[in-house]
Amino acid sequence: MRDEIIEKLYNNEQYLNYLRRHPKWYYYLDLDPKYFSEFERVVKKALKITTYDKLEAIKKQVNFASAMIKYFSSSK
Repeated sequence: MRDEIIEKLYNNEQYLNYLRRHPKWYYYLDLDPKYFSEFERVVKKALKITTYDKLEAIKKQVNFASAMIKYFSSSK
């Protein structure tokens, strides 16, 4: 595996842990470093750290806070 790929993996603990749990990616990353962008996409989707997932989490928190405000204001 190329040094720049190894460096990217060791700089991001989530990528490294995912790689350890899914060793098939060793083969692809060793075969062609261009697979790293695909690897990143798969990891982000699997760990739910995409921008969409983050926005969904914020949306859920806002909805929860809104529901709590309605509940407390109606109980007075």
